[in-house]
Amino acid sequence: MTPLFPTAAAIAVVRQRLIRFSCLTIPPDLSAVEAEQVRADIRDFNDWSDYQTLGICASTLTEAKQAMESFLTALGVSVVLDLPAREGAVYLKFNTLKGAWYLDDYSGPSRGMLITFHTSDPEVAEVGGTYGPFPVDLFRASAPAPAEAST
Repeated sequence: MTPLFPTAAAIAVVRQRLIRFSCLTIPPDLSAVEAEQVRADIRDFNDWSDYQTLGICASTLTEAKQAMESFLTALGVSVVLDLPAREGAVYLKFNTLKGAWYLDDYSGPSRGMLITFHTSDPEVAEVGGTYGPFPVDLFRASAPAPAEAST
């Protein structure tokens, strides 16, 4: 189990695993084991930070919305994004502190999710920063199946 108050060494280990995604244009294909480790690392940084800003570049609005909602759910943020229709590739941003989103057209080659972790606590200052891009389906693949209604 991850400590509630991480040591500098624990933060450094997680940071090193997440920083490998930096400067990529397209997220790498991850094995099931790698994906689970990345999900755990993102959850740890989420727990150790004050709030997050997520940005996604996706080929369609549907893909962006599904990815954003699955990431936010994994971070403990319950939201259903009511977004206007848009054709083509998009950039979607969400701030968990304000609950605010931004949507625009996107013409670049990048795809995936970037997460910026924000913290004001000097004890975990090394958590702060932007990581990714992560695969847009990173948390959709791990989402628990809905419970079946009993009859």
